[in-house]
Amino acid sequence: MSQIARRRAAAAASAESNPAYAERVRLIRQAASKVFHEKGFHGTKLNDVAEEAGVDRASLYYYVGSKEQLFRDVVAEAVTGNIDKAETLVASDLPAPEKLSRLVKDLMDSFDRHYPFMYVFVQEDMTKLTADDNNEGDWLTAAREWNARYFKAVRQIILDGINDGSIKTALPAGVVANCVIGMINSSSRWYRPEGLMDAFEIGEGLSDILLSGLAR
Repeated sequence: MSQIARRRAAAAASAESNPAYAERVRLIRQAASKVFHEKGFHGTKLNDVAEEAGVDRASLYYYVGSKEQLFRDVVAEAVTGNIDKAETLVASDLPAPEKLSRLVKDLMDSFDRHYPFMYVFVQEDMTKLTADDNNEGDWLTAAREWNARYFKAVRQIILDGINDGSIKTALPAGVVANCVIGMINSSSRWYRPEGLMDAFEIGEGLSDILLSGLAR
């Protein structure tokens, strides 16, 4: 381990007792999320993050070891929180339509509360990324596992509804799950926290379209 890596590890370990360090990390992650959102993972350089955060690259290494680590730090908490909520819904005794409605609302709420961190994640097509460069294997494996777990939870809710007759569709559960996830993820193209409608209102509307349809 290099000297700077040892200093970074020691500083991170004492972050709870060092408010200045914790605040700097927060600002760097906020800057990184903005750059990742604008340029995507592959298009972002650490120099871009340093410039956005108002620090030089040498100072940046005191707080973060690599672009890959920074990406995971930016998205991990928000993404894993959504997975936990979805899996909790699957295990609950709620009717399948209510589970699906809550899932849609929870995801829109998460996009709002973690803006733009969640969108940094959903804009990356994990099926097209490879682990051939920059030691991306670890975070890429984690990201694919996150996607798989969330998809499995959504698919299970829909499948349960199909099996008990509370959800009517001629499509396979997996196709419906992809449509639901894709519908919410597409909000990365247009949703802004300061828009005409808040995340809760949008989530309610999307849930209504999904479960009731548009035709009267």
